Amino acid sequence: MLDPTTTSALAARIASDSRNKNVGLYSQAMESELSFSELLEKLDPSPVDPDGNISGQDAFERQLSLAGIITHGQRATSLNQFVTGSGLILLPEFITREITAGYQMVQDPTELLAATVPDDSPVIKPIYMKTTEARKSFGKRAEAAGFPVSKLLYRDKDIAMQDRGRQFDFSYQILRNQRIPEFSAFLKFMGAQIACDELYEIYSILLNGDGTSPAAVDVFTGTPATLAYTDIVHLAMSFDGPTQMTHILGLAADIEVILNLTPFTDATAWRATELFARTGDYQSFLPLHSKLVVVPGATATKVIGLDSRFAIKETVASPLMVEAEKIITQKLETAVISKEACYSIMIDEARKLSDY
Repeated sequence: MLDPTTTSALAARIASDSRNKNVGLYSQAMESELSFSELLEKLDPSPVDPDGNISGQDAFERQLSLAGIITHGQRATSLNQFVTGSGLILLPEFITREITAGYQMVQDPTELLAATVPDDSPVIKPIYMKTTEARKSFGKRAEAAGFPVSKLLYRDKDIAMQDRGRQFDFSYQILRNQRIPEFSAFLKFMGAQIACDELYEIYSILLNGDGTSPAAVDVFTGTPATLAYTDIVHLAMSFDGPTQMTHILGLAADIEVILNLTPFTDATAWRATELFARTGDYQSFLPLHSKLVVVPGATATKVIGLDSRFAIKETVASPLMVEAEKIITQKLETAVISKEACYSIMIDEARKLSDY
């Protein structure tokens, strides 16, 4: 049950920290390996429903309300309410939340990952599964050959963490009187840009390997410079054993080629055509039960088939976060939103290339 006394006490601290430009709560969150929102939940727990989901406003949203900050609707306040009111130290977390929302808005890169794990080491030693033996028919204990062996092995090289991000230069003088929904739209666009950056990174590693793993195997056997429906079928059927194509990644022009293949434009043969005509959502197409993913900057004619359940792992040293101190002390003039992570291939055979 929500404790109003606890909420009010936390609001008083946030107001005091905002007046003094004190980033102590952000430091406390980092030391506890929590996000700012997670720390507020720890300090002021929200009521949850029987499924464990927060019911109503979470701790951060309650503090926005108490600071008089309205983020949407006709009564939305201006950005100046953050800066001159009692909620200044809430601004970096608000920016992070909106950028994260934009990150997930168009194509969430995490959908393509088999696993995401934390690790604050400067380098990681990737492991992978050697499946040559594992793909053999199962054995019987009484037979001399015994059971097929699945091996987990280290790659030959380490992979270094990389700090990726974007810098924004938002003049407070320009934004101070703008309503928060307008500011949110710009932040969400930045988040979508960051997601595009990560999609390209994931695509590149699936295509070329992670520096320790081999490049994807090219299975194209069709007519050069032509991508036919039979080539998509062949790409899907090139996955064997327990792997299965779940996604098709490529440049927008290559995804357009797929969308214009005859089986996908014939409404009697492809029921998703009607939905596409109504919504314009190309992701409603699932050729051979595989989701289409446009990757800005991908290499033309190099289409990747992916089994997202097994192929690639993300190791995260620092999640997507903004420079809180700069935002609080410099009123948005310049700050960086960044994430420190690296990707590695877990099972080589869970991705295939069709280079037409």
